[in-house]
Amino acid sequence: MNRRRFLSHSAAVAGGSLLCLPAAAQGSLREVAGSVRLNGIALGKFDDIRGGDTITTGADGAIWFTVGGDAYFLRPRSELRLISDRARSTFVSALRLLSGAVGATFARGAARSLHTPTVTVGIRGTGVYLEVDAQETYACTCFGATDIMSGQGGDMMERVQLIAGQHQARRIFRDPQGAMRIAQAPLERHTSDEMTRLERYAGRPDPFAR
Repeated sequence: MNRRRFLSHSAAVAGGSLLCLPAAAQGSLREVAGSVRLNGIALGKFDDIRGGDTITTGADGAIWFTVGGDAYFLRPRSELRLISDRARSTFVSALRLLSGAVGATFARGAARSLHTPTVTVGIRGTGVYLEVDAQETYACTCFGATDIMSGQGGDMMERVQLIAGQHQARRIFRDPQGAMRIAQAPLERHTSDEMTRLERYAGRPDPFAR
């Protein structure tokens, strides 16, 4: 996974390169930059994102958006599918990250799940950051609680229970590293400020405030 690419993009976001949409045009879109496609078609500023949609960002693309009470951002070169029991629903029951990186915060209530090729993450009222490539997934539980279970037939399951303000990250490997599929990892390539911004877009307070 290209760590330098994600770090440089984070710096660009901090410098204000994303386009903040005017209130009348927001819908579920909050910020958009570069090439972003919705279900294979170039995203328009009045488009609305709902369950059943697939969002893809190009090499220069990034997007921040909300669906119902949940908020998301996608890094460049990412593909995210929003899964729902009903087409065009404002409730997303599951997400599948096929490439790239996603940050997300979720409303309390119904359980959700986030899937990559190497892990399934169960989430409820949680903030998470995931970055994926063919060999591993980097998954950070930024606040709240998650259930992390390795894929590829692995029998290792880890439950991480956190309080607000305690980022805890794991790497989940496609192939075991020694005897482990899930290993501890440091906080990388995302910030508390980004998660706080997601919560603000969802109409919730700073989850890290003490």
